[in-house]
Amino acid sequence: MSFNRSPTGVGDQRGHGRGAMGEPVRAVIADDHPVALAGLEEVLQRAGIAVVGRARTGREALSLLRQFRPDVAVVDVALPELSGLEVTRRARELGVPVVLISMYDVEALMREAAKVGAAAFVSKMALPQEIVDAVRSAAEGKALLNSAASPEATHHTSPLTPREREVVKLLAEGRKIREIAEILCRSPATVRAQKASAMRKLGVHSTAELIRRARELGIFPP
Repeated sequence: MSFNRSPTGVGDQRGHGRGAMGEPVRAVIADDHPVALAGLEEVLQRAGIAVVGRARTGREALSLLRQFRPDVAVVDVALPELSGLEVTRRARELGVPVVLISMYDVEALMREAAKVGAAAFVSKMALPQEIVDAVRSAAEGKALLNSAASPEATHHTSPLTPREREVVKLLAEGRKIREIAEILCRSPATVRAQKASAMRKLGVHSTAELIRRARELGIFPP
């Protein structure tokens, strides 16, 4: 396997099989990290799942879903341009089930995944077979997530530490790093580190995305 192909490179273009007549499940995969994308492709192909398209952004993923109408899509939550959650929401209109993956296996993200109609949510730290099982189940039309999960779990379970939540809340109020440092009696370097940690945990790449995602997950009120 080589990742030297275009991120939206195309493989097998056969019609839907879902195992019928010996045809493999067809999948589109999306992750903005090349190494993670290549690793995911290898895991699926070793299990006999045909990867028909690869995307590095949310928009690329949607384009591939429209083009190939695969049996299933495996999408990272933290994609640029369009988040994995938004891709999942739009994929439902195309009739393509989505398995969302993330570095963080937290209740809040699982709740959001269920709300947008994801078939499954799997941590990137899961065993390869767990990912394969989720993909096959989704392709067969089995939903592993319950959209009626307790809303209280989303509100009270946060991937961020209390200090990280304080920083994000003040950023949402329009405060600058030095101002936040003075308010919280911390050094600017510490505040920057806590902001960076929060961004990594929520899979975002800008302050605006950080604030929006934190609100979506109920980490602090809108």
